[in-house]
Amino acid sequence: MVDGSLKAASLDRLVCLQRHWMWADEAMSRFDRELAKDVDYDDDPMSDRPFGAYYHWCALLCALGEAALDHGLLSPSELEPIRTDLEASLPGLRASRQLLVVIPASLEEHPRVVDLLRDGETLPRLRRLHQAFGESLRKEHVSRDIDSLDP
Repeated sequence: MVDGSLKAASLDRLVCLQRHWMWADEAMSRFDRELAKDVDYDDDPMSDRPFGAYYHWCALLCALGEAALDHGLLSPSELEPIRTDLEASLPGLRASRQLLVVIPASLEEHPRVVDLLRDGETLPRLRRLHQAFGESLRKEHVSRDIDSLDP
């Protein structure tokens, strides 16, 4: 594990992280729009089809989460408040990422999004992680903007 933070990240690395977080934010917004639709997916074996944005969002959160844990994306003071959420979420985030890159042999290989959302913990946990990554990136961006104004 690297002991670092966004302050140690190069400008190129920060731009890449910001881009990935923006993609995650767009995917979360698409997912929220899908959730807002009043559709009953309980009996539909293809119920995950409208939730592709969920898998996309989770895959991007997975990349940010792995960067936080393995590459020092966040400072210890930023990581510790979300560590429990992150460690609890990573298996599901990795499974969602896998769904985007590998076509499963059957639908039974992965839990349905509808079932994951019913547990009452998954979605709030993911939103906390999303917000924490976004806030860290915003703070670093503002800090660098302010630093660039100094003579």
